[in-house]
Amino acid sequence: MTTRQAVWGIWGLLAAYGILQAVAWSIGGLPPAPLVAVEMSAGWIVMLLLAALATRGMRRLSHNLTEAEHAGLVQTGEIEQLQVQNAMLQIIARSVDVPLAFQALAQRIARLVPCERVGLALLSESGTEFQTYTARVHDEERRVRPRPEVVFKADRTALGAVVRSREPMIVTDTSEAAPDYLDINVLSTSGFGSALLLPLVSRGRAVGTLNVVSRKSNAFTQDHIDALSPVAEIFAVAYVAQQLQIALAKHHTMEAMSELTIGISTEINSALQTIIGHCDLLERGYPDTTLQRDLAVVVRQAQRIATLLDKMRVASHDRLRDVAETVNQGIPSSPEGFG
Repeated sequence: MTTRQAVWGIWGLLAAYGILQAVAWSIGGLPPAPLVAVEMSAGWIVMLLLAALATRGMRRLSHNLTEAEHAGLVQTGEIEQLQVQNAMLQIIARSVDVPLAFQALAQRIARLVPCERVGLALLSESGTEFQTYTARVHDEERRVRPRPEVVFKADRTALGAVVRSREPMIVTDTSEAAPDYLDINVLSTSGFGSALLLPLVSRGRAVGTLNVVSRKSNAFTQDHIDALSPVAEIFAVAYVAQQLQIALAKHHTMEAMSELTIGISTEINSALQTIIGHCDLLERGYPDTTLQRDLAVVVRQAQRIATLLDKMRVASHDRLRDVAETVNQGIPSSPEGFG
């Protein structure tokens, strides 16, 4: 029974009692004695005051219960959010693999923000396209590892708009936004009515988006943005760390390859100089024209090989420097930062 029903019940009983009393007087045909009338009036006043006090108390109790219930829901949501963040940190501590962490946490994210699908879009190294991952939160995940499903260009997509602005986007009705964005058009044709996109931003760097979609229109609000923002920030930090880890591995590989290339080129160059020196001695010791012509061809080819080795050494140093700059500078903050 609700508070309103209880209040109506109290006042209904009083009204029924008054009607019954009026009917009894009309049947009896005699007005009550003055003393009885005073007593009845006093009784009615007391009953009305008690009913008013009971109504006020019940409304106050209902208000307190509503506030306590709201506070409980807020606390439950905060606990769920902390559990999601803790699970993310544990997964990332074991392995900096953002798609794998996303797949493992998709259902927890859906408990924070009710939705039909959870999506992750990661900006490529070139900054021109997004690799998107999707988790169906109401179905059992059968894949061991997530795979990119659709690749969207940064231009004319809501993903690109969110990354460029670094601000969340709520699409209340996908059918209205479909003409403007290619990715929203895909959602609309797939039967989804609304979407929420949050940028993955770490230290001013936007590297992708965290997305939730619903088949209902107007399914997302600012409260959902507030709930998912810390999760998106952790994803952003993890992805930047993953990219830097990959860049660092490339740096170590290029460093090893450069050292190997320089070492081998030095050995080959030493052998070439020996060949050139012996050709020079042969040319001086044997004045035969045919032999000298052949020796000149050998010397030219040896010098050509030496020049190619020098170019290989320079290219190795340049490539190593480029990879080192990538490690030191990280990845650009948005598509405009590339190129």
